[in-house]
Amino acid sequence: MAKLTVAGIQMGPYPGSYRANMEKAVEALGRAVSACRPDFVCFSEMMTGPYFCRIYDDGYFNYAESIPGPTTETLAAEARKHRVNVIGTVFEEDKGSYYNSAILLSRDGTLMGKYRKTHVPKSSSPLMNSDEKYYFKPGNELPVFQVNGITVGILICFDRSFPETFRTLALKGAELVFVPVASWGLRADSFQAEVQVRAVENQLFVVAVNKAGFEQIAGEDEGREHFGRSCIVGPFGEIEASVGTEPWGFVSAMIDLDKRKLMRETLVDWLSERRPELYGPITQEKRE
Repeated sequence: MAKLTVAGIQMGPYPGSYRANMEKAVEALGRAVSACRPDFVCFSEMMTGPYFCRIYDDGYFNYAESIPGPTTETLAAEARKHRVNVIGTVFEEDKGSYYNSAILLSRDGTLMGKYRKTHVPKSSSPLMNSDEKYYFKPGNELPVFQVNGITVGILICFDRSFPETFRTLALKGAELVFVPVASWGLRADSFQAEVQVRAVENQLFVVAVNKAGFEQIAGEDEGREHFGRSCIVGPFGEIEASVGTEPWGFVSAMIDLDKRKLMRETLVDWLSERRPELYGPITQEKRE
């Protein structure tokens, strides 16, 4: 399958309940399916609740669920109904540990695997304060998945800022990487440029799906404006499709995986020209 259609659901502010939120998500999925009949649909990060990591409130651990669990079941039913592969996101609880996770469901609703966010940020900056480390443990794997003959990778939000994550997926054969995001604040202007660079330097397609709209929860001094700008980027760095800042919309594009081969033949195969013997510091212990 060289040509396929991919889509991303740009989630909006949490409407106050899990049920209402999932109804909106399912409705947006239905609109995307009606409009473009996608092969893959990806949702934004933390799709089951608000972004709560700017405050410390143990009540939010009640939002966590197992995988499989209610969200897996809901999205599996939609995958079967629409015959589409779905990437959803879940606040996962597993044996008393909590993760910011993504799930991959096949067209027939089978849970093909999950990914746990590997880079979990904490910032005390007054402009961008948040503490995801309070709520989530980091995952320790960068898996790829085989879906209809396509090698797919998943990263979550902050993971995109580490070139090593994309490079690892590329070395594992990833052709298409989905990146659910819930970004807000100072990085709006660099968001698309960042994923364009990741696509070019790894000669693959990236579907980056952000949240959009203003959201504020109890205990949060100021709300957040999630900047949206979800996009689909090709291996030449070209933006195949993008949307603005409106919540509950979707981005979609038909992509041709053969572009990856064209880029390698037109320019150079970056991966074959690597010099791993020079890159030792990358794998050394992280600095404190």
